[in-house]
This record gives sequence, structure tokens and C-alpha cells, in this order.
Amino acid sequence: MAGLPHYQNSLFGINKYEPVYLNQFEVLITPPGPVLGGQILVQQVTSLSGLEADKTPATIQQRYKFAVRNYAGAKPASTVFDLQLSFTVNLNDANSMYVFKTLRQWTDLIYNPLTGAMGVKTDYTGTIVISIFNKQGDVFRRITCKDCFPTTPLSVMELAYDSETIYEVSMTWAVDYWDDQFL
Repeated sequence: MAGLPHYQNSLFGINKYEPVYLNQFEVLITPPGPVLGGQILVQQVTSLSGLEADKTPATIQQRYKFAVRNYAGAKPASTVFDLQLSFTVNLNDANSMYVFKTLRQWTDLIYNPLTGAMGVKTDYTGTIVISIFNKQGDVFRRITCKDCFPTTPLSVMELAYDSETIYEVSMTWAVDYWDDQFL
């Protein structure tokens, strides 16, 4: 009988379809050209949110006396999104917080608090690529955030002698344009 909760009635069970796990992803950050260090594969990501690549217009209502009809609106509420990314910071063999330093150089292109210099958009935009894959590492979705830039400063280092906390950076990037590929 169709619809009964039995293994043989489950398309997913019979075909052994694997679920989509939300912890199977990687983030590749490519800062603007003037930033030293090049691409950063952020392996210490603890969370990624705000990936609002799917957009639809809000519902608009029209009335005829007491009857109401719904329509899709004529424009989406937003054509951009803010990407929030958190990751822990490590030291490399040269005792350098290389990811932190690269992101600091990037934010300095927008506004350098030590000199007061401010940049223009052509100088401070980069690319962030989010690849989502299965447990075998096969990528099934890749979102390329183009012309993006940090909108928040690097997280403050809260130092304390009695703490064993690992330094974590949380930043937000403004994303104006993106490609969303289902592979």
C-alpha cells in the first residue's frame, strides 16, 4: 500500500539517497590584488550564515470589496546579502597569524585607522567561494560571491590570564553579486 511508513515505500531508502549535511563545506577567500598572501582556504571555519542566494518578491494583496487576491510582488525586497563567517585563528611555522594579517590588510584598504586613508570599491572588493559537498568530497553546489568586501572590523582579542579560549574572528561581508552553480 502506498503511503505507509515502510522501507519499501521510501524512495530515499530504496535508492539509498544520502542526505545533505550542513557541515560539509569549505570556504576559499580571494582578497583584492594589493593584499599580500593571496587566496586563503579557511579550514578553521566554525560557522557560516547569511547565505541568502535565493530571492523572491514579497506577496502583494489586492482587494475587491471583501475578497482578497495574492500576487507575487514586482520586485524582491533585496538584491544583495550579508555573509557572516566565523573561524578560529592559528599561527603558521613563522609564528604569524597569517589569516588575520591578510584580512587586516583587506580591511585597511577600506579604511586604515593608522593613516586615515580610505579606499574606493575597485581597490577593496574580493571573492569568496563556498563549495558544498557530500561525505566523499564531491561538490554539488558552489556559490561564488563576487565583488564582496568586509563590513565589520576584525574581532577584538579579549585577553585574560585565566582563559583557555581560542581566538575566533567573526566578520561580515557585503555581497553584491554571486553565481550559484548546482554541479
